[in-house]
Amino acid sequence: MRMTRWLVAFVMLCVAGMAQAEQGSKTLQAFYNKVHTLSADFQQVQRDDNGNVVQQASGTFLLSRPKEFRWEYKQPYKQIIVSNGKVFKFYDVDLAQVTVRDIGATLKATPALLLTGGEALNDAFKITDGGKHDGLTWVHLTPKAKDTDFKSVDLGLKNDVPALMKLHDNLGQTTSITFGNIKINPKLPESKFTLHVPDNVEVVDGRANGKGQDGAH
Repeated sequence: MRMTRWLVAFVMLCVAGMAQAEQGSKTLQAFYNKVHTLSADFQQVQRDDNGNVVQQASGTFLLSRPKEFRWEYKQPYKQIIVSNGKVFKFYDVDLAQVTVRDIGATLKATPALLLTGGEALNDAFKITDGGKHDGLTWVHLTPKAKDTDFKSVDLGLKNDVPALMKLHDNLGQTTSITFGNIKINPKLPESKFTLHVPDNVEVVDGRANGKGQDGAH
């Protein structure tokens, strides 16, 4: 599965509550205050510890706070990651496989715990003001837990909206995600956060009680 924790780290930042940093906190809080829905394109670049590009990808991102999102890779592979607020569904089109997980189980296993919002952000991260540079206002987050896959996250905001996210992992690699064509508070139908699984696709149900009622099929 190519879904990595930097993705969940970014999404939880978008849906979480207030951070306790200085200027970065104010800018992040302004984002939470004014953004209820969001759509954007993204370009993702992963570099190794020598700065060499090891992977590139692009796609679209939809957000409906507090817990619904759709992250869709379109190039060079096709994958869809959806949360309807009750379950996560990860659809690898190339593998013809969908993985389903409870929100609770997923939140316990990853930084998506912060999807719960509020003080969870402060409980899980040390948050500092990253200052202003490259035309962006930055927030720097360091996980308090020692068993995470990444060392830190830098989130750059422009006009109170995330524009660039950099995740630094424990192997010295950096994943950068640049957002473009950002639309604030567009009308997003609920169907965007529901994944309809084709009949010929394998479903791996990782929920505690097996196939349960999740509000999406």
